[in-house]
Amino acid sequence: MGRLKINRNVMLLAGAIALGVVAAMLSVNYVRKRVDEQTAAAKVEVRKTTVVVPKRDLEQGAVVTADDLSTRDVPADYIPADAVTPENYLGVVDRMLRAPVREGAPISSSQLVPLHRQFSHVIAAGKVGYTMEVDEVNSVSGMIAPGDAVDVLVTFNRDDAGGGRGEGERVMPLLENVVVLATGRQVGEGVEGEDNGSFSSITLELEPTQAERLAVGRKVGQVQVLLRSNGDAARFGLTGLTEKRLTGNMQRGSVAARDVKYILGNR
Repeated sequence: MGRLKINRNVMLLAGAIALGVVAAMLSVNYVRKRVDEQTAAAKVEVRKTTVVVPKRDLEQGAVVTADDLSTRDVPADYIPADAVTPENYLGVVDRMLRAPVREGAPISSSQLVPLHRQFSHVIAAGKVGYTMEVDEVNSVSGMIAPGDAVDVLVTFNRDDAGGGRGEGERVMPLLENVVVLATGRQVGEGVEGEDNGSFSSITLELEPTQAERLAVGRKVGQVQVLLRSNGDAARFGLTGLTEKRLTGNMQRGSVAARDVKYILGNR
C-alpha cells in the first residue's frame, strides 16, 4: 500500500482551528468567572436598620404627631447617629421641628425642639395660659402635675363685698375641670437639671372668659385649687356655701345628735 500523503496546509489549518477552539473556551471560562464574581458582589447583603420617617414633607416649625410618622428600613450607612427609632419615637411626638424634613427621610433627635422651649405650642387654639402663684396647701402638697385637671374655688367675705346679711365668709365655685399645663417650668416631661418636684406657680389652660373670672376672683378673695381624680370630668354642681349656712347646719346636726338613742347591749 502506498503511504497516505497529508497536505501540510491542511495540517496547519487544523492546528489553527484547534488553537482557536481552546482560546475560545478559555475566554468563555474567564468571562463566566468574572460574571460570577460580579454577581456575587452584587448579592452582598446590605445591613439595614428600621427608623422612623415622616409620611409627608414636614416644614420647619411643624409639631410632630404620631399620625405624621411611619417606619422604613434604611441602609445603616445613611442613618444619622441620633436617628429616631420605633423604640424611642414617643419621645419626639408633640415636639417642634427646627428644620424641614422630607417624606421618607430619617428624623434625627437634634432636629426637634423639646416642648418646654416652645410653650406656646402646648396651648390649644382659642385658649390662653394663665399662671398663678400657689403654696404648699394650694398645690395639694406639690402633688399636682402637668396634665391634671383641677377645680378652683374662691372664698371671700360677702359682708365686706357689700352684700352683707351677716352671712360672713362665702365660698363659691370659680372654675371647673380645667387642665394644668405646667407646674413651675415643668411642661409634660421634666426639664433636665431642674428640681421638678417643687414649684411656686401653676399654669392653667383657660378660655379667655375663664381667665377674666380667675383674675377677678384672685383680687376679691382667696382661691383654692382642688385636684380631680384622673379622667373624672363630671360636673359637681356646687352652688356655693356661706359661713352662716355652714354653722346653722352644724348646730342643727348637734341638736339631732342629742336626740339619737344609743342602745348598749340589751338596754
